[in-house]
Amino acid sequence: MYSDFSDELRRIRITLIVIAIIMVFLPGSSNVTVDHNYDDMSYQGSKFHKNLVPLGNGYFGLFSGDTELKDDNEMKVYFYDEKENKMMLMREVNLDTVELAAE
Repeated sequence: MYSDFSDELRRIRITLIVIAIIMVFLPGSSNVTVDHNYDDMSYQGSKFHKNLVPLGNGYFGLFSGDTELKDDNEMKVYFYDEKENKMMLMREVNLDTVELAAE
């Protein structure tokens, strides 16, 4: 019985060595594609930040509506607490009603 056990371990060892040799000499996928189109990347970044409005003292506003659509003109006001590293939604403001009240 001891010889069967050692024969099985020897087969497993040989199989692992063959698999390791195949993995070492088999070429993997080494194609790397780099896109140097910086204009598209900077446009996407500025597209996000154009909706962000700093309000001061940890408050900032985020436009959620589209400026071309009259029905959806909302701004969400957030507060960021640096000590606790938390961001809280304070309120949602409809910009159409704010403009009417300012007139």
